[in-house]
Amino acid sequence: MMRIDYRHATWALLGLCACGAGGTGGATVAPPPTAGSFGVVQLLSHSPADGAVQVALDEAITLTFDATMALESFGYPDTWLRASGAVADVPLDFAPGPAGRVTVTPRAPLDPETDYVFQMSALTSDVNGRILDLTTSFAFRTLDEAPPNVTGVDVPPNATGVDRQAVFTVHFDEAIDPPSVTDQTLYLRDVFGGRYSCDAAVVGDDVVLDPHADLPGDRQFFVVATTALEDRAGNRLAAPFQSAFTTAGDGDAPSATSAWPAQGAAGVSPAVQPTFTFDESMDPATVEAASLLFEDEFGNIVPFAVEATADQRTLRLRPTSPLQPLRAYTLSFLLGGAAATDVSGNPLSATQALNFTTGTDVTPPSVVASTPASGQDRVPGALVAEVLFDEDLDPAWVDATTAELRVEGQPWDAIVELTASRTVRVTPVLPLPTDAACRLVLRGGQEGLRDVAGNVPADAVVTFTTSSDSERPEALLLPPADATGVACTSRMSVVFDAPMDPATLNSATVLFTDDLGAPLDGDLVVDGSDRVVTFTPSEQLDIDTYYRVRVLGGSAGPRRKTGNWFDGDRLSRFRTSSLEDGVEPTVRASVNEIPEARRSGLVLPPSGWTVNVDVSDAQGQFVDLGTVELVLGGGPSPDREVLLASAELDYDTLRLHVPASQELAPGVWSLTVTVQDLSGNVGRSDVIPFEVDDRTGAAMPFERTQVVWVRTDLDRDNNGRGDFLDDMLRLGLAAEGDPSGANAWLEEVLLQGILAQTSKLYRRGARGEPLGPESVQVRFTSYAPIALQHMQMALGGLDPEGDRTRGFGDESTGVLGRAFYDYRNETVDERNTTSSPGTGVFPGEMYLFQTRTHQQLYPSFVTAFASRFLPLCADMGGTPAGAHPLDAAVLQPSFDYEAAGTAERARWNVVMAAMDDWATVIGVILAHEVGHSVGLVAPGDMPLGLFGDATLHNTYAGAAEVMAGSVSYEAMTSLDYRFRDVDLAYLRQRILLR
Repeated sequence: MMRIDYRHATWALLGLCACGAGGTGGATVAPPPTAGSFGVVQLLSHSPADGAVQVALDEAITLTFDATMALESFGYPDTWLRASGAVADVPLDFAPGPAGRVTVTPRAPLDPETDYVFQMSALTSDVNGRILDLTTSFAFRTLDEAPPNVTGVDVPPNATGVDRQAVFTVHFDEAIDPPSVTDQTLYLRDVFGGRYSCDAAVVGDDVVLDPHADLPGDRQFFVVATTALEDRAGNRLAAPFQSAFTTAGDGDAPSATSAWPAQGAAGVSPAVQPTFTFDESMDPATVEAASLLFEDEFGNIVPFAVEATADQRTLRLRPTSPLQPLRAYTLSFLLGGAAATDVSGNPLSATQALNFTTGTDVTPPSVVASTPASGQDRVPGALVAEVLFDEDLDPAWVDATTAELRVEGQPWDAIVELTASRTVRVTPVLPLPTDAACRLVLRGGQEGLRDVAGNVPADAVVTFTTSSDSERPEALLLPPADATGVACTSRMSVVFDAPMDPATLNSATVLFTDDLGAPLDGDLVVDGSDRVVTFTPSEQLDIDTYYRVRVLGGSAGPRRKTGNWFDGDRLSRFRTSSLEDGVEPTVRASVNEIPEARRSGLVLPPSGWTVNVDVSDAQGQFVDLGTVELVLGGGPSPDREVLLASAELDYDTLRLHVPASQELAPGVWSLTVTVQDLSGNVGRSDVIPFEVDDRTGAAMPFERTQVVWVRTDLDRDNNGRGDFLDDMLRLGLAAEGDPSGANAWLEEVLLQGILAQTSKLYRRGARGEPLGPESVQVRFTSYAPIALQHMQMALGGLDPEGDRTRGFGDESTGVLGRAFYDYRNETVDERNTTSSPGTGVFPGEMYLFQTRTHQQLYPSFVTAFASRFLPLCADMGGTPAGAHPLDAAVLQPSFDYEAAGTAERARWNVVMAAMDDWATVIGVILAHEVGHSVGLVAPGDMPLGLFGDATLHNTYAGAAEVMAGSVSYEAMTSLDYRFRDVDLAYLRQRILLR
């Protein structure tokens, strides 16, 4: 059986172990921090500001923190100043200043006209051992008095055969200031002096020109940049620039692809302006009376002018004299020498006449209502906007070009559709940001919306401001939908997921009705927390009868206090029975989800912990969550309404968090929870006794973020290389002699993968960053901490208490790791990595165990371990990573998987799949080892089993299954591991004792 060996030692022994040879790895040992220094250090401000320009070459960087900083902590490898894109660090000096200030001075003047990035390590700390816990960076540009220069265009000078729909990129030696890029400062013109409209976008040091229309064929063009272009510092272009090219020839005739109104349309507005769309850009000047015949049924010629879209593929004919109602009209392009041409001069070679008949409708459509209303505030970010017109719209003109949503002045992607023939619905693809000024424009005019007759309105504009809340409200309707057998003595209830605006909670927005929708007589009460609406009928409900509870959606329904409304109605339809419920519900309560068997001697901090309530009913009835009462004995109690305002509620559960604003006084307390069902029967939980203690350093596992240096540099078998690399060579994740030069990179990738998995179990990001209040204050690092109290955990090699000459096929000691139990993490700078007994994580033992199992079962059965490592492990006949002919290219940071061939991808997949599995396995073990070292597991005899303690197991499998050594590797690679609730409560400091 595989196990982790947890040793209980005296504090004197721990002190001796901390001084063992190699225990600190040369890192500076910081003095104990000042008592009461909690949390993380904050960077309050910095100069230069992020994005600053014209920074003096000798200007120092000034950092202001909320505490006095430990200057040594600015010496980490990931604290640096670099020119943007460079890998070399600028030498720096750090000096302290008053009030948490640190001055960072480059040892030599910075280079002019250069972008720099300053970055600080997450381990940067104050003198009390608090760390930043987040890698922090900002950028600036130094003094720039040099004018920008054009370095070239992506089309070579005097190139020929250039695509007529090409996009042109102009390269500069530095970034151009976007506002200086206009159609007068950077443009495209032809040899005749004609300018061609383009969209221009600044992308890094480039400006991309995208012509609106196709360029004429076989014509010389020039990309022109003027000296009015400026860089970000305001310096103008050193000299005007011009580069010539010639487009490819164009011998293809254009053709019309569609026309509007539709062929044969009747009832068309006499104000219509017909349009034709072509398969390429047209020359609007060639569309005139000589090339297009526009006449009525009596042969009367209609004079017209031509308007073109920006891409010149759609031409609109504007009659210069009004059309007559109730008359047939024909438009037909003429062919031959007078035909309309494309921009290259190619004439139309085929055409079809367009016929339509006018009606009498000349009234444009107008807006009669909108949701949200124009000027409305507190609008939900999960918005579906609708604008209602007074008549039917032509669906062919309702799309994203005629309805545009802008947020803070910028376009916002949205789905635009016509519903019920008169309503334009605009649904943002992504929820709108909070507290944002928004503008919905329904474009009118000849390129906008129109009614079915073709009449065009003016622009319709709806302005609104979004809510400060990004969530959509939800509600529990009680009794729930489709419930049957509901006691006729029941009342009804709606429980919202957040406090609501009480002005929007009434009988018009929350409806309690019979099955036909008729309102019931009774009393409607809004709970004090503004989260619960309870309706008590005046008379007992009828037997075997359907009733309904309905919450209106949209802006006319209930709204959160932040303003958000429901996206649609919420409805519950239930059926009563003859039951008159007189049985009280069963109420079970817990603190931090700790079961009754484990909560003896429970000590809680004044705030931050949770109360969990589960309610059941022997007769299958439903609880009234608006009646939940927390009875706290021991002193002044938290305000019930404040607690319920942020509680998480479900049909039969409740979870609430005790906030700092409602903290309990230190002392002896008791907790009882009472809940009524919908018939008014009261259920009561067992009494939970507990003690509240001050949140002091002596009572908490972490005063500050606990830093854990995961060491891979130890060589406990004295073979001249690190134990971690020994493991990689055994597994085939590295190659002897490093023939491909990949070992160092693979070692770093594997280590960071292990730390990412470990951080995940502590609810942190892949790089160790905290993700929110659920993150545990434990930070793992591969660096030796500087002037910072920290724990060390060795990672790599075989169990030091076993024979260190064991190899493939030999028996494992069964010990995957060893750590000292440290009550309340009393020794935050525990250093036991080279002590006897050896502590740390021993991946080599997992290797021995799995390879021995493989020998016993192969080839009749292939374990999950073998399936991953047979292609790599030399002892199993594989080719180690770095020894394959493809590895010199595949196992490099620059490898491009998307551009690689099939064989290269296959080799990369083999190596990386094994790396990923091994990182997962060792990361789980490391996380639990560290958990033990901070007092997570009680002391005692060393238990048997994979993890050595039944309190630490995965989410889905039973403890007995997971503890079996034969499924150890398989379990850890296939199951989702986490700490038990009681352990997480301790790690998150929601309990102080267990």
